[in-house]
This record gives sequence, C-alpha cells and structure tokens, in this order.
Amino acid sequence: MVLAFTVFYIASHNALIYSRNVSTLNQQIYSSTWLLPSIALEVIAGEFKGLIADLIVLEAGAQLGTEIIRTPEGEFKTVRKQYNWPIISRLLSNSQTLDPRFQHTYMLAQGWLPWEAKMIDETFTILQTAAENRPWDWQPFRLMGFDTYYFLNNPGEAGKIFLKASQTPGAPPYLAILGARLAQKGGETSAAIMLMKSMLATKTEKDFKYQAMVDRLTTLEGVMIIEIAVEKYQTRFGRKPSSINELLDNGIITSLPKNPYGDKYCIDSDGRVQFDNLYCPPPSQ
Repeated sequence: MVLAFTVFYIASHNALIYSRNVSTLNQQIYSSTWLLPSIALEVIAGEFKGLIADLIVLEAGAQLGTEIIRTPEGEFKTVRKQYNWPIISRLLSNSQTLDPRFQHTYMLAQGWLPWEAKMIDETFTILQTAAENRPWDWQPFRLMGFDTYYFLNNPGEAGKIFLKASQTPGAPPYLAILGARLAQKGGETSAAIMLMKSMLATKTEKDFKYQAMVDRLTTLEGVMIIEIAVEKYQTRFGRKPSSINELLDNGIITSLPKNPYGDKYCIDSDGRVQFDNLYCPPPSQ
C-alpha cells in the first residue's frame, strides 16, 4: 500500500497541467490525477483517502483568489486568477467522495460555487452529502437553508431546512425561530407548527430561548387561525379579504388570536397573513 501511495504521489506530481492566459499573464495549475473518476481515486488512494482528500481541497483552494504577477514592464501587481469552475467543482466533489466527513470541502464549496460560479445544484449536492455524513454538524443544513432562501427565493422550503438544522444537537435556538418564520412566509404554516412542537417536546423551561420558541409557536397558531378564516371568507364571498377587518366585520372570527410580540395581525397585499408587520392597520373596534 505504501508503494501504491508513492506511485500515486509521483504520478500526480508529474501530471501537473499548466494552462496560461497570455492576456492576463495568469497561470492555473491543477493535477489531472485529482480529476480521475471518483471510483478510480478511491481505489488508488486506498487507506490514504483522508490524506488525499485534504490534498485535493488544497489543490482546489490554490485555484481561487488572487496572485502576484510580473508585467512586461517589470512591475509586480496583484491580479485575479482565471477560474475554471467545472474543474474546481470536480476537485471538491472528488475530495468529498474520498472523505465525506471533511468539513473544509463543503465550507470551500459554499464560499465559492453558488456565488460567482452560479453552481447551485453542485453546492447542494456537496452540502447534502456533508449533512448525511456529519449528523452532529448543523452547519450544512443551515447553509442549504440560506442558499434556498437567497439564491432560489423559496422562503417556505428554506424555513423547513432551517427547522431541520435546528433539530441537530447543539444547534443554536435561533434556527428554529428563523425556520418557523420563513416557513410561515412561504405558506408552510402547518409544517412550521408541527416542527416547532417537535422541537419544544425535547426542551424544558430552563433551556436557552425556550420562551422565545413558545412565543413563536403561539404566534404561528394564531396565523393558522386567521388563514383558516381567510379560506372560509373566500368560500363565502368568492374573494380573499383585503384586511383583517373584513373577517371581524363579517363574523368569520370574533376576535384576534393572541400575539406575544404585541403587534397586530394583518393581511398583506399578496393575501398572506403577517404577525410582525409594523404597517398592519389596527382592526376596527
């Protein structure tokens, strides 16, 4: 096995490929060995999978950032490297295949791939693999939740992912609160309520942010009451109510549910029930 590793190291060293962009004098270096099919890499790496995974991540990191070059006039300047995103993504994927528990792989992927490279699917694949192989780590799900909200503009799904992250032992309580809020905004109120209840079932009053989670659950249940009332109103009148007042005036509900945050419930211009909107008009008395 030592001989195999030695041969592997020498082969990777001799297989370095250089691609030069003359206009920018930028040089990229990557090893063709690291780009072999993952099955081949697993066979070659043998018992050194963890070490080779580290080396591949270093190789991917070396392709990123800036470098100092010398101009034809003899001056030195810092320039941005020319990124080959398919190769960088392949390197990170191969590293994770060898060592799916290696944290730096998914952190490096998240820091680069979904942004400039627009490789959202590739990022999700890496984060999902990390989540499956690092059950103690809440960060992969947190990052997936962020990507779903920021890049895919899907607050409902993002909220469910944040709530899933919050169920990881040691996860900060804010994930449950944030997840419930986003799930409600995305029309997933019932899912948010169920997940908040499952979270509270494992907590006690002495736990940090316990009361904050109770308040959020109470508010979500209030939102659900109003959402059901909105459906009843639409069935009766053939349209959605334009305000909470219409629900009260027509006897669909007799009073507003409790809001622990002290704000008034309202229905926004898109027909969604809000519980923390500062611009909610007060209900008629």
